[in-house]
Amino acid sequence: MHSIEIPEAALKLFIPENLAECERDQYLDMCALLYQVATGSISFEQMKVQAVYRLLNIVPGRKHDDTFDDMDEHQKWDNVTQLSILVDSFFTDDNGQKVIRQDYTHNPVPKIRPLLKNYFGPADSFTNVTFGEYNDGLRLFLEYSTTGEYEKLYLLAAIFYRPKKKWLWLERKKVDYNGDVREQYNANSIASRAAKIKQYHPGFAYGFYLLFASFQKCLTQAVIPWGNRELDLSILFDADAAGESDDEAVPGIGMDSLAYAIAESGEFGTIEDVRNTNLWEVLIRLYDLKKKDLDYKQNEKDNAIN
Repeated sequence: MHSIEIPEAALKLFIPENLAECERDQYLDMCALLYQVATGSISFEQMKVQAVYRLLNIVPGRKHDDTFDDMDEHQKWDNVTQLSILVDSFFTDDNGQKVIRQDYTHNPVPKIRPLLKNYFGPADSFTNVTFGEYNDGLRLFLEYSTTGEYEKLYLLAAIFYRPKKKWLWLERKKVDYNGDVREQYNANSIASRAAKIKQYHPGFAYGFYLLFASFQKCLTQAVIPWGNRELDLSILFDADAAGESDDEAVPGIGMDSLAYAIAESGEFGTIEDVRNTNLWEVLIRLYDLKKKDLDYKQNEKDNAIN
């Protein structure tokens, strides 16, 4: 968190260093601005200035502003311009290209209320998500990344944001209650929910896309502690580690084939049972299967050399 002091106004202000530090409203406003930059609606420098206003809750042109109340417009603009430099910390530099820092897996917007209807999103680190939700979401995530069709983002959010269970109070009394307040995932209800989500904050859909991207980055790059061991889940997504061609390594297709492999083993039941199983349970099992397969192939290669 950036801490800024403005002596002439006797002010001490705080600006988030990245999306991970944003509060709910800050996150939504920033994501709206980031989407505008991504689509070329505003320039990068314009976004930085507008971000300062949003992050500090300053209303441009308002004569009496709680933040810079004792300053004239020239002083106010000068301070905002200087503070805009701090927004650079939201990005990393990749060969001259500004890339959004995505190193968070907590959900900044756990609940939304479009058209007076509450929808609840995934828990932090997607701990209450089923494999079916994730797999369908991954497919839409990849489609948007390829086509840039914004409608895909509403559908993506609609997969994960759902109404509360009708008989939640009874569910909570069950021994096997998993803590998920959302109604069971049904792929057939996505479109109608997406139409309602479309009426919500303009930064929400893109914001959830960025959260999903950050979570996906965690899965494909991070080493995750699990029990008394560490799991490198990148082997589920890495074409080189899996010995696959680029075409075979498309994550959405790969997840489908791995899911069918588990279903064939009968460990979780049918393919529909696999889809209804908690994402992390399936990922851990997929990791074990993949690791054994890679170890077997390595042993065969070593024996062939010897």
